[in-house]
Amino acid sequence: MTTLLSYALPGVPYGCVFALMAVGLVLTYKASGVFNLAFGAQAFVSALTYVSLIDGGWPRWASAVVAVAVIGPVVGIALDRLLFRRIRSTSPLVTLVPSLGLLVALPQVAIMVAGSVPVLSPPALFGDAQRVYLHVGSVPVSGLELSVTAATLIVVTALVALFRFTPVGLQMRAVVESPRLTELAGIDAGRIGLSAWILSSTMAGLAGVLLAPLYPQLDPQNFTVLLVWGIAGAVVGRFASLPWALVGGLALGVVQQVLAGELPPGVIANGLRPSLPFLVLLVFLPLVGQSWVTDPLAACDPPTSAVERAVAGFRTGAAAPAAAGAPGGVGLWHRRLGGVRTPWTDRLTRRPTASVAWALAALSVVSALTWVPPDWLFTMNQAVAVSIIFLSLTLLTGMTGLISLCQATFAGLGGFVAGQLAVHLGLPVMLGVAAGGMVAAVLGVVVAVPTLRLAGLSLALATLAFALLADNILFPLSWVGNGAGGVTVPRPSAGPVSFAAAKPFFVLSLAVLGGAALVVKLVGDGTMGRYLAAVRGSQLAASSVGIDVTRLRVLVFALSAGMAGVGGALSGSLEGSLSPDAFGSQVSIVLLAVVAIVGIGSVAGAVVAGVVYEVLQQAVTTLPARFAGLVAVLFGMATLSYTRHPEGFLDLVAGRTERLIQRVRAGRSAGGPGDGGPGPASDVTTVTTPGEAARVVHRGGPA
Repeated sequence: MTTLLSYALPGVPYGCVFALMAVGLVLTYKASGVFNLAFGAQAFVSALTYVSLIDGGWPRWASAVVAVAVIGPVVGIALDRLLFRRIRSTSPLVTLVPSLGLLVALPQVAIMVAGSVPVLSPPALFGDAQRVYLHVGSVPVSGLELSVTAATLIVVTALVALFRFTPVGLQMRAVVESPRLTELAGIDAGRIGLSAWILSSTMAGLAGVLLAPLYPQLDPQNFTVLLVWGIAGAVVGRFASLPWALVGGLALGVVQQVLAGELPPGVIANGLRPSLPFLVLLVFLPLVGQSWVTDPLAACDPPTSAVERAVAGFRTGAAAPAAAGAPGGVGLWHRRLGGVRTPWTDRLTRRPTASVAWALAALSVVSALTWVPPDWLFTMNQAVAVSIIFLSLTLLTGMTGLISLCQATFAGLGGFVAGQLAVHLGLPVMLGVAAGGMVAAVLGVVVAVPTLRLAGLSLALATLAFALLADNILFPLSWVGNGAGGVTVPRPSAGPVSFAAAKPFFVLSLAVLGGAALVVKLVGDGTMGRYLAAVRGSQLAASSVGIDVTRLRVLVFALSAGMAGVGGALSGSLEGSLSPDAFGSQVSIVLLAVVAIVGIGSVAGAVVAGVVYEVLQQAVTTLPARFAGLVAVLFGMATLSYTRHPEGFLDLVAGRTERLIQRVRAGRSAGGPGDGGPGPASDVTTVTTPGEAARVVHRGGPA
């Protein structure tokens, strides 16, 4: 019993931090409708502020106040006002991608602002971290463990008092249950939601300050791992119960320490401890299902004024009802120029766009084979390999609507298999690439089967936890990823033809990319593509018309994983070696965010995403070391625009080109009154801005 207690007590500080994260995640999710995967990044920003201020000579208490009570709420207010408030009722991918971008971008922004991460070992919030203050039985309790536990108890007590004894707490609980109901009752749900964001962001800041001393030095990766533990605690609370989320976080902290102490040393024991969240998510996510994302009164709209109704009609393109007291009423007409597609607009936009794309592609290939310098040719080779991985996301997420955060895991496994077969068994590298794709496809089936009941956010979290499991258990194995040593992946050859040189390898990579693009194109244009579109729209409706959704999901997961495995094998062969860090769980987050921003729904979007991503990576190497994370910052910031244009950058450009062509054609064909054309209508008002909509309503009658 004493031995078990000696293992369990050191886990209490971790459990307290996990619990704070879990409660904060539940608060923001239920109050704003957005699952904030940037929570770990917020914790890192506060932790970096805390350590940097102490390194600059500030006292601990002042540093903690600034980091927790100032930086935490300010970041939360900014995220709510600038981003998350606008995407509450959007699709799971649109709500997920911005938070993924911020998860990667916020730590890099903080590091660039701070200049560097201090090498100072972060001190405890109060007291001496190493001093033993008391004993529980025969188990000593240090100042670090005592400070984390005491801070958590104070926060939990304050939360209980807030929710039970204050009007704000009661309103916040009401918003957690049903934001629409609180609006119908006359309460400003947005203001209460902002209060929840401030509170949860403060908890994120406190979690970061408390977690920092548990590690010898600050590292953003530690806070990403912390986020996964917090997610597991929130799942235990079914994303609805704050007490159960608190209990779940505490229990996870204790159990992971007990596992570390009780299990014999080895790869499995060392990997099982950080992979415990995957097991929790695998068990609890199917039980949670989708019930926790529904507001029972989501279809009920609160009362609005005539001006608000007019503006809403303008934004949706609907005609506003006749205003009271206006003879004949006032018609509000709003027609999006890009909303109607005709054969001539397709000919005018798609054909030139395709021609330009093919011309640029041909120019790039010719340039790569003639005058491009070796370092940029290497970058172009990398872009081709990454584009194949992006195509796997086009197939899985773009066509099917299944969100995966473990595509980099599939890619890494494909590369490891190719390298192991080539080095240890002497098989040709191209045969190893094919085998790597097949093994990755099998792993895709392994991921797909236990997640058949999951979709949207649940599936994304499950695949993220699986990527974490692979990072900690699968890739460190000597016969898979060989841990920190990595795996050598030689350049391929076919008989007397060697692809060791950069230009032949580029031709080979282009051939593989063309094959992958052809597969995606054939799937999208064929019967399977129509089935996938039906599954993307509604899995239940697809099942009702006879589509075998289970078989289709497993098949598309296998095909997507196999394609990612081939891309990872080519990338490893290009580099000459492959390490687990090259395709870790955080890389999967970056890959999904990048291809979603550029255009996840098309082959062209995946290829352009690969080119843009690798070109920016190469360009940033010329900058000072302080700006090493600039690419992550750029793509993280680009996710903010993604919320306004979820179709992606390529489709946005194509749509605006189409509208421009329509305007030009309409201007040429329409004649004014002097030309015999139609004159202005006396009973129709054309509205071009929300402000004009308000003025039209005011002219038509009383609001």
